[in-house]
Amino acid sequence: MTNARPVEITRLYGTTPDAGRDGLWDTLREHHGPVAPVELETGVRAWLLLGYHENLAVLQNQHLFSRDTRHWSEVATSRVDPASARPTLSWRPNALYADGAEHARLRSPIVDGLARVDMSATALTVRRIADELVDSFVADGSADLVSEYADPLPVLVVNSLYGLPDSYGYMLGDLTATVLGEDARRGEEAVSRIHQYFSELVARKRERPGPDLVSWMLEHPAGLSGDEVAHQAALINNASHQATTHLIGNTMRTLLTDANIRTAHTDALLPVHELLDHVMWTDAPCQILPARIALQDTRIGNAEIRAGDALLIGFAAAHRDPAVRCDRDGYTGVSSGRRAHLMFGAGPHACPARELSRMIAAIAVTALQERLVGMRLAVAPEELRWVPSPFVRGLRELPITFAPGGPAAPETGEAPEPGGADGTPGPEGADGPEDDLLERLLNWWHGLRT
Repeated sequence: MTNARPVEITRLYGTTPDAGRDGLWDTLREHHGPVAPVELETGVRAWLLLGYHENLAVLQNQHLFSRDTRHWSEVATSRVDPASARPTLSWRPNALYADGAEHARLRSPIVDGLARVDMSATALTVRRIADELVDSFVADGSADLVSEYADPLPVLVVNSLYGLPDSYGYMLGDLTATVLGEDARRGEEAVSRIHQYFSELVARKRERPGPDLVSWMLEHPAGLSGDEVAHQAALINNASHQATTHLIGNTMRTLLTDANIRTAHTDALLPVHELLDHVMWTDAPCQILPARIALQDTRIGNAEIRAGDALLIGFAAAHRDPAVRCDRDGYTGVSSGRRAHLMFGAGPHACPARELSRMIAAIAVTALQERLVGMRLAVAPEELRWVPSPFVRGLRELPITFAPGGPAAPETGEAPEPGGADGTPGPEGADGPEDDLLERLLNWWHGLRT
């Protein structure tokens, strides 16, 4: 990577300031313009896109900027292994890392499968799961809204779209949390078990198809192999999990700490979907999205981009661009429109599950407000701890207190889910066939918890 003049390279990793990195994005923009040189780790450099229109242009142009990280010069020179690159500058055989015809082939089963999802029925499922999660702590008068609610909810919903009982979703959520944890040894085993989950899920659905996303992807005209379907199913879970978790968490933090927003929402001046858009502009769960690789030399702002350079999509920085800066003192939206935020991407790789994610977050926030009376933070706002990542803007925990309450009233005519709200198994045989390898994985996981 070269530039017209010597510049200081900013390292993205390190301690996250209590107030987040908004000040860093503004400083970089002042010094470098719409794109700045950064280090992901020692010696591993990339360009961070800071301008809204520059981010949008790169997202929309797959002919000049590839999502396939194998084109990255750091990979070509063997400085980075794409199979294990961190943070998420890896490569996997799924639609996220493909371009052109291959991207269309891998993405079409995902898009067409999601189009077949009954959103009305799924909304009822989301509310059922949300209520069961609240039921698990509502009598206590206190909870951590991240670990006990916002984190398990999205993966449980996605798991239901795979046609599996909740117990499998609790297992998948637990394994995912282990992967993201600090115990490297346990994390490696969890990665292997997650791969097993999706491989055996595909094997089960090939043997016994049903009205679910995996079965629909298996029967899609694109003709994906079983291994390819497993990777696309894993992508749906991975892409939706943390983003939705922190959208819920950041929205609740906003309501609990910003009196103006809370009043506007309570007075119905700021409906829940507009509240979510406000948070996606001002407190985007995804700060940076890795990455696009330049396919030829080009110039952006003052930067000379070389073929093979990595460009990081700067969501948080783009939303602070003076060209589209939203009104951070109110809730009236932004000059370019409330839905113009980049939270769900743009162009060929725009998130196909954005409406599902919005629905999950909206129901999650509404359920908490309806169920938890007198909800307030259990600590001072400045004591909240952020996830130490330049890519994610979210809380490690969101401790609250409220008036203790009772369980939600059961829905009449709705059959109970097999398995308890904590992932305990239901009646024998309810979770899967006796000799099914996915069922054996579930039994292994239950054994760890007993």
